[in-house]
Amino acid sequence: MLVDGESGQVLVEHNADAERQPASLTKLMTAYIALDALKRGSVRWDEKVAVDAPDIGEVGGDEARMYLVPGQHVPVRDLVQGLIAASANDAALVLARRVGGSPAGFEQLMNDTARKLGMAHTHFSTPSGTTTPGNYSTARDLSTLALRLTKDLPEYYTFSSEQHFAYGKFEKRNKNWLLGKDPSVDGMKTGHTQAAGYCIVATAKRKQSSPPMMRRVFAVVLGAPTANDRITGAGSLLNYAFSAYKDYPLTDDARHHVVTRVAEPKLVQTSSP
Repeated sequence: MLVDGESGQVLVEHNADAERQPASLTKLMTAYIALDALKRGSVRWDEKVAVDAPDIGEVGGDEARMYLVPGQHVPVRDLVQGLIAASANDAALVLARRVGGSPAGFEQLMNDTARKLGMAHTHFSTPSGTTTPGNYSTARDLSTLALRLTKDLPEYYTFSSEQHFAYGKFEKRNKNWLLGKDPSVDGMKTGHTQAAGYCIVATAKRKQSSPPMMRRVFAVVLGAPTANDRITGAGSLLNYAFSAYKDYPLTDDARHHVVTRVAEPKLVQTSSP
């Protein structure tokens, strides 16, 4: 799925409504709910959350984590950073209990929010994205979530643009390798499980000359066979969005200035059957 962030226009899609395990792309919703709670003031950035043994007891040794220990008190800012930049499953579970009151309460929040955002083919059953029955989404729904996360809670990019994460003795490089290859890329999230394959929602923001504006686009790749394939695929989609389309300013019926995107004729021809 390739979507223009300014207009919401779909530029490319393939099997966009196939329901799949989304792996750690699930954490886009976990982040949305946590950041919304911070915005509303029900949680504070400097608040220290106690780590309960049942939370981290669910995290397997082969899962991404920031190595939280029972009894530890961790600032919410560190948990959010670990969730987004390091894809830490223990951070997801601790945040879920704090924001939702319980795992079940947070699961309800995830699904209520998905319905509110119009994610018609999505259901969440875990805040971390581990392979769990009833946890599924689609490329189209994930692009919807990406657009709303960007619009409603742009502070997400403070964390998703970080290439490195460190907490105590633990260090990890962000697995969105496009961050180091393309300076216009500042997010959003990668994911991988055996059931889901290698997944990514990637976004880039570049200056456009005609009309003069900053344009953001989003690429969603699900089920890639390797980590490199998801990066290469997403990068190619982002570059295509900026190179294969021209922007045309319009005024809609409500007299709002909008921009529509039209593909170059020669590029449309090459992709025709």
